[in-house]
Amino acid sequence: MLAKRVRSGEMELAGVRLDSGDLVGLSQQVRSLLPGVGIFASGDLDEWEIAKLKAADACIDGYGMGTRLVTGTPVNGVYKLVEIDGIPVMKQSTGKLTYPGRKQIFRCFAGKNVLYDRLGLVTETADEGQPLLQLVVKQGNGYNSQNLWQKFVNVRLLQLPVCQIKLESGQSHTATTEISPTFRKLTEQTQQRHTA
Repeated sequence: MLAKRVRSGEMELAGVRLDSGDLVGLSQQVRSLLPGVGIFASGDLDEWEIAKLKAADACIDGYGMGTRLVTGTPVNGVYKLVEIDGIPVMKQSTGKLTYPGRKQIFRCFAGKNVLYDRLGLVTETADEGQPLLQLVVKQGNGYNSQNLWQKFVNVRLLQLPVCQIKLESGQSHTATTEISPTFRKLTEQTQQRHTA
């Protein structure tokens, strides 16, 4: 357990960040387990939410605000860490499990019809299916032109059955998604490594 490792001096922990869930309850739990560690909270916070957290005796030392600092309607996006120095990692919070490793989606066809999408690792080969994810930006440098990307998107849209792109009620159809065996195995190995 992390708290035991920190208390024994085996591990040094500078702080804990909470970004979702019951921030009051979670902060109190963290404080009871790690009394000397700073707690930082974020996640769609504004001055009113921070006042509510303080009034509810949240054990939070600092707050991060971002989404609600904009004028107009904010667009909320989330990046999830999938690899650190080549080692696959995953989030295992209740209801928020993420898959480890760099990914690729392979679209599988029967003739011109989409059968299913297969979620796999970027290192897997496209023996079955067409890879959909393409590199757009790397280290601040853009790849290909806007026109090429628009053509890429248009081709992918034309491959979808009409029932998958209709918005009218009762007309939509979700494509089947499968997880590759290699990807499943990596997920199980990563979970075992995290619980060991």
